Amino acid sequence: MNRWIVSLHEAGHAVAALVLSGTRVVATLHENGGGAAWPLEELSPTDAAIMAAAGPLAEALADRHTAPEIPPPVASKEPCFPPALPTLESAATVETAGKLKRELAQAVSDHVVVARWCIAGIEKQPERWSQRHAWIQTLAKRLIRSHEKSIVEVARVLYQRGVVSVPLDERNAS
Repeated sequence: MNRWIVSLHEAGHAVAALVLSGTRVVATLHENGGGAAWPLEELSPTDAAIMAAAGPLAEALADRHTAPEIPPPVASKEPCFPPALPTLESAATVETAGKLKRELAQAVSDHVVVARWCIAGIEKQPERWSQRHAWIQTLAKRLIRSHEKSIVEVARVLYQRGVVSVPLDERNAS
């Protein structure tokens, strides 16, 4: 996947978690071309499944929204190559990036999270698994449609910075 699609994918996760739980979410891009998004508080199993489903579904937004322009480097005597876009590894401390990489190595894929939710508690009723999957997909699609503008905005920031915390705008209580 290219950086823009990964940014949309992770932004889909991040906005979904924020909408469902109200908790702050961090999303990152990585040197290997992957990404991650995690809420700072634990989600309910259903919310976690919707969040997992939202990432892959948000990738389709790339058909309607183009990646942000990469600003040209500041005038220099060197040839004009696009600047390297940041990733977690280039933006964070070595310790932080290393810790997150170890945690991500143990994480399961979005599809596995959704599949496990679909069968949880009804392992002996396979006829219901597909119904639960369809329901989660429907909820995630509705969330993507309702929050498309926010997802694209978060994806643009993530694309350019490599790391983003959602919600984007922090307001201090006066």
